[in-house]
Amino acid sequence: MSIEVIEGYEAAAAELITRFKSIPTDSVLGPILDVLPTSPCRVLDVGAGAGRNPAWFAAQGHAVTACEPVEAFRQAAAQTYADAGIRWLDAALPGLDAAVSLGEPYDFVLLSAVWQHIETATRAAAMATLRSLMAPQAAMAMSVRHGPGAASRAVFGGTDAETQALAHDCGLTLRFTRYTESVQAGNKAAGVTWSWMVIDAP
Repeated sequence: MSIEVIEGYEAAAAELITRFKSIPTDSVLGPILDVLPTSPCRVLDVGAGAGRNPAWFAAQGHAVTACEPVEAFRQAAAQTYADAGIRWLDAALPGLDAAVSLGEPYDFVLLSAVWQHIETATRAAAMATLRSLMAPQAAMAMSVRHGPGAASRAVFGGTDAETQALAHDCGLTLRFTRYTESVQAGNKAAGVTWSWMVIDAP
């Protein structure tokens, strides 16, 4: 993720934190609720924002590591979810260096509204990083954005086929793709839609 995108989120953090908190995790993850882990496991949330989704997973009994490069989001999460037991890392794709350095595998990996901010030229490296963090038989759920984004937070186009091919090249298998509208009113008005892909490690 480029420094320009991170700075764009920093500049809009106050407004975005309020917006993010107003949308329940059940709504955001609605298309994939039936495949989320039900027994306690190790969850990695990449691009965890202000903590709504990591806190939801932690409340289900999971051990959650949250990667978020936007300092304002991490600070807000530390205050709001101080007792949730979430491990926060300053890390961004394609490298996720702080997560990789821990040497820990994860049973479930989440990327919600993140992939569109990864430059096309670095997506193969990003997918390889994600694969390296997945435990045997782990699952990864990621949303692929279709439509415009904010001018200050660049969105790089991509297709479901491209994403599936990158996963395949890393030895991962697509379980399914599901399509959904945006849950944010502004994105919905702009015609933004999403593909949720669930991808499995061998």
